[in-house]
Amino acid sequence: MQEMSRVSQTQICRSITSALTDVRRPVDGPGEWPTEEPGRRYKPAMTLTPTPAPLGLPSGLTVEDAVRIAAALEASLAPATRILYAHTWRVWARWCAQRGLEPLPADPAALAAYLVERAADGTAVVSLDVACVAIRHVHLQHGLPNPAETELVRQVRLGLRRTYGTAPRRLARPLTTTEIRQILAAIDTSVPIGIRDTAIILLGYASAMRGSELAELTLADIDHKPAGILVTIRHSKTDQEHHGQRVAVAHGTHAATDPVAALAAWTRLRRQQLGDDSQYGPGEGAGEALFTRIWQTRISDQPLGKWVVARMLRQRAEQAGLDGTRITAHSLRAGHATTAALAGVPLHRIAAQTRHKDLGVLLNRYIRPVEALATTSSRDLGL
Repeated sequence: MQEMSRVSQTQICRSITSALTDVRRPVDGPGEWPTEEPGRRYKPAMTLTPTPAPLGLPSGLTVEDAVRIAAALEASLAPATRILYAHTWRVWARWCAQRGLEPLPADPAALAAYLVERAADGTAVVSLDVACVAIRHVHLQHGLPNPAETELVRQVRLGLRRTYGTAPRRLARPLTTTEIRQILAAIDTSVPIGIRDTAIILLGYASAMRGSELAELTLADIDHKPAGILVTIRHSKTDQEHHGQRVAVAHGTHAATDPVAALAAWTRLRRQQLGDDSQYGPGEGAGEALFTRIWQTRISDQPLGKWVVARMLRQRAEQAGLDGTRITAHSLRAGHATTAALAGVPLHRIAAQTRHKDLGVLLNRYIRPVEALATTSSRDLGL
């Protein structure tokens, strides 16, 4: 009976796969100038997985049932995850084609060879783990055994961890408050794009939000209070089920770096250009992006792409004379944590702002490196 249930489930998934596996890839299009690279619009590309031949639904199920199942299955993966899996699968399938191998179902020995070759070419172990997860997803979606669970692949992955290690190769460089001021000083705030970018940088630094969270904010997510603002984060990397989280941002002590004032300047300009001078209260303005694209000097109502914050920050940092090699959107979040730690802010307050569930990550990645530099005995060697 359990076997029949498993087969029926596989048949259902296969019969509606084509509706679920469209992946959209970026193509060139008009963008913002001068601080953003060409914008990105999307068109259907290849499917996330090779689409199985349609199978009939089990008797008793209607098209409406299939549509509901399809919607639930589509929501099981975040859009960014589907895109990541699609890219990972394309790389794997291309490697198999060059070797004359079948990517699906994958031979465990072929997967082991792929992992070893990629590791030797410099691919981080964490990226190889992502590859195994994506390949597992495709196989399970087709009702096939997961090749990554075989003893051969397990032992190979263990060996690669011992050989190459699992530490991240390149972490985002935390930005200090001094560097934030340096970046802001180089921005022309007489034009809309300068006002918007200033607001993004200051809000991102003060709130310790991720770049994708900043890009997804709406007008309704900002709740003004006498002491500052409360920001509702409706969806995040660690909140896939949309429970929602709130973070507070206080007024700054310097006019040039006050995040609340910078955000107010942007929203005021945004509403003036879009013909809306009303003030939104909590729950109003839902669906209207807080930070939007700008075409030269004209503000649009189109939300920013998730990668725009990272590109903008790197470009702004380089324009201010900083090395942008390791500057990403995460530099704002990391900078908040490390700067707060240097200022003596207790760990529990930093964790409440960054929303870290694992305090070990916060300690080992942000706090302890700062403390090590502050207390190292190498300062006393007279070198």
